[in-house]
Amino acid sequence: MDKIKYFDFFSGIGGFKSAVDSIKNLPVDFEHVGFCEIEKNAAKFYSEHYFGGDLNGLQFVNNIEDVKTSANSTGIELNPFDLFLGGFPCQSFSNVGYRKGLEDDRGQLFYNILHLLDEYSPQFFVLENVQKIATLKKGSVLDEMKRALEDCGYHVYLWDLNASNYGVPQKRRRIFFAGVKNTFVKKALTAPDELDLSKSKYPTAWHLLEKDNVDHKHYIPTKTRETVLYKNPKWQGDVNIDNALARPITATMAKWHRANQDNYFSDSYINASDPFVRPNVDLVSEPIRRITPLEGFRLQGFNDDFEDTRKRLKMSYSASYKLIGNAVPVPLSKAVIHHLLSSYLTD
Repeated sequence: MDKIKYFDFFSGIGGFKSAVDSIKNLPVDFEHVGFCEIEKNAAKFYSEHYFGGDLNGLQFVNNIEDVKTSANSTGIELNPFDLFLGGFPCQSFSNVGYRKGLEDDRGQLFYNILHLLDEYSPQFFVLENVQKIATLKKGSVLDEMKRALEDCGYHVYLWDLNASNYGVPQKRRRIFFAGVKNTFVKKALTAPDELDLSKSKYPTAWHLLEKDNVDHKHYIPTKTRETVLYKNPKWQGDVNIDNALARPITATMAKWHRANQDNYFSDSYINASDPFVRPNVDLVSEPIRRITPLEGFRLQGFNDDFEDTRKRLKMSYSASYKLIGNAVPVPLSKAVIHHLLSSYLTD
């Protein structure tokens, strides 16, 4: 195999695509044959950023449910592909909401993935979702998903990984399903080797923070401070501003609420010199702001030119944070894809 054709499902703004684009040391070339994304802003951003708005023959499918499979014989026939990539919707599995898992309509999208694997039989797949799916029904949902993928004819590996161990200063745990056709002899693969965060481009969140010229709209409004800067007494755990390791950036970062407090930063911290020391901050008067979209892109491992695309498209802050918060971290995805393919395509 000298070329791997890949299809990017649930593509978002291209976390998986950026990961593939950054892989340079495999004995194969990659060919991008298509992407699928139902969210209008995400599809628009993907098209504009990677292709300047001109797909030039690249196949685009809006809804995965419209694709031809055994369950939809009149659907859209996809271009052949060797690698299935997909960070499928996580709302059904996260700790936000009812956690109905596969019983929820969005959880049913997992069955669309199974139909696609049956129909198009790619050699490899990499799927990503929230870590909380491992706890649904005491792990039985995750076991069911793994068995279903194996029944499609694959050796399947499950890895519970934290983005902060793979090059970005964000405590973001994700479950990865990595699969290879069972025509290959199965190898005993452990998780991808971790990276030394201190040697990465941004060793801490402080390193990626903009130091000046930040839109005043990112600063907490005076009337909102009392609501967002104090912990709800019913919550367990701790919440803090000025974290050297950011917490998962949320899709609702544009809203002022306590759940985003872990990714707020004071001017004192931003202008200090030691990322690991929290300054004493007056929560009443000190200027404190949220992560900006540029910083959010950096936190997810995207290049700064993503912010140029966002500005060019004149996307609102609300829409931008949604795109960023729903993205899969690029260096983490790269580690998984490279580990799987290098293990089976090199001696």
